[in-house]
Amino acid sequence: MADVSPKDRNREERPRPDVRIRIMRSSAHPVEYAILLLVRRGGRWYTVRTFDNAHGPEEHHEHHYIGEDKQPPTVTAGPVNDAMHAAIVTLRRSWADIVRSWEHTR
Repeated sequence: MADVSPKDRNREERPRPDVRIRIMRSSAHPVEYAILLLVRRGGRWYTVRTFDNAHGPEEHHEHHYIGEDKQPPTVTAGPVNDAMHAAIVTLRRSWADIVRSWEHTR
């Protein structure tokens, strides 16, 4: 069986009542993470953007969504802490523009 590190360090930021930035990461090394931008529309939560390193500790993916469909990732490489920091900063600064863009795809 594969040794999978749980994402046991989780927190949410709430820029608005209908918007969440969910940050999940493992305590164990190598660090595994997923950072999601979620929006509530029509009584449902939708994933709008995802950042993760699901395929390797230094392989970072950014997934856009068209409606509910996850798109192929933009892939970058580098240290996990730098990638996590960049993803969080991007979502904190640009969540409204990202949500607005996503809404045009629904």
